[in-house]
Parts: sequence; C-alpha cells; structure tokens
Amino acid sequence: MRDADKSQIARREEMKGISNMEHIKTENNEGLLIVKMARGKANALNTAMVEELNAALDHAASDENVRGLVLASDRPKVFSGGFDVLEVFAYDRETMTEFFGRFIDLYEGMMRLPKPVVAAVNGHAFAGGAVMALAADKRVMAEGDFGFALNEINLGLVLPSGMIRMAVSAVGATNAREIALEGKTISPARALEMGLASELTSPETVLDRAINQAREMADKPPLTFAAIKKAFVEVSNLIPPGGDRKALSPFIEHWFSPESSQHRQRLIESMRR
Repeated sequence: MRDADKSQIARREEMKGISNMEHIKTENNEGLLIVKMARGKANALNTAMVEELNAALDHAASDENVRGLVLASDRPKVFSGGFDVLEVFAYDRETMTEFFGRFIDLYEGMMRLPKPVVAAVNGHAFAGGAVMALAADKRVMAEGDFGFALNEINLGLVLPSGMIRMAVSAVGATNAREIALEGKTISPARALEMGLASELTSPETVLDRAINQAREMADKPPLTFAAIKKAFVEVSNLIPPGGDRKALSPFIEHWFSPESSQHRQRLIESMRR
C-alpha cells in the first residue's frame, strides 16, 4: 500500500473518531472543520467534553485538508455556560488540576492553531464559554437578549493571567477591565461597540456568517497566514513561555481556598433550590 493511501486511511479513521464523540458534533464543510458543542442545555464543560474539544483541535492541526475551524453550538440561544457547576465544582484537587490543565491546553491550542479559528456565538457565553470565544481569531455574535461574561470574580475565582491577556488583546485594557475585574455581562451591542464581536447577525445566521469569515481567512496563503498569526501571538505575549500551566498551582490553591469554596458552594445551593 502506498504511503499516500495509508495517510488517507489514517485521516478517515481520525475523522471518524471525532465524528462519533458524545458531547460534540463535527463536520467538514469544504475544508473547514465545524465543531458544534452538544452537551445538555448549556454546553456545560466537564472533563469528557474538554477532552473531545482537544481531540477535534488536534485533528484540525494535523489534517492538511482542514484549512480552518469554526467553533459553534448545537444548542439554541447558548454558546456555552462555562464549567459544569455540579460536576466540576465537586472535583477533588487532583482531578481539578488535570481538568483545568487540559482546559488551558484547549484555549492556548486555539490561539496556536496555524489556521483561522472563528467562534459562532449564537447566544449566551459565560465563564469558560467566554474564554473559548476569546481564544478565537474572530467572534460572530447573535443579536438579541444574550450575555457575554467573564464572571469568575463574582464566584470568588481568579482568572489566570492568560485569560486577562486574551481580553486585553480583544478589546483593549479599559474594556477588558470592565469584563474581567468588574465581572459585567456584556450585551451583543456592547460587544460590537468594543470590538469583541466582528459582526452581529440573527441567531439563525450566526453559523453561516462565521463560516464565511473563516473561509475568507482560510483563502489567504496558508503558510503566510500561519506565520503572521504566530507572530501576533508572540508580539502580543498572548502565550508567554510556559503558558498558563506555569500558574496552575496558584490557581488551584485559590480554587480550594475558603473564600472561593464558600462562593462556589453558594452557587451550587442556589442551583439545587
């Protein structure tokens, strides 16, 4: 068997693997890998879902037939509500360390991907969901009564410095302060005003518009695009040496601190009422 044939078989098997996942749906749209989150009502992130998203990202990076990635939602009116509160908040220290490390791998991997990444934000995007949207090169957002928020501060949680750098890169220091330090929920109109959204459109057309924007970038000379994107990440210091994993221990220490534990417990209790 020729090497080319073996390579094609390997790609088909890899694509088959990511197409049969439990919490995400994938398809190749004329060279663009469309990844739709499809877990519960709010695409709440847990260990299994983060692993599946990382696998899809790895596929996008390794498959030469994939020229770009669109991260979307299969759920109406919500992109992602962030971490699965009832599951993730119950993780012990070891499990939480592994989970958050892999979440870091996910959003830093999106920024490192030498291909365009566009987020089709069809509704609410909170906490970890907002982080994933920030990691994209562009964000198309739905018009309507939706919110975007890095609301970790309201839960007694510390944002790793990388997430703050992502917010600053996307909207500037003053607007990033409004989002991260004040924990404010941003409307789609405000997101467009501050440059967080590249475009607002109806919820029904968010995915189509995101695909169009991804295709426009994917049509650029690929090696040149990859080099400029890498240079932008480096010049902006979006991922310094070691990335956010070097700050993983301090994050975990605060996560299990009395202050953070108290706020997380209050949220759990409010959800169970």
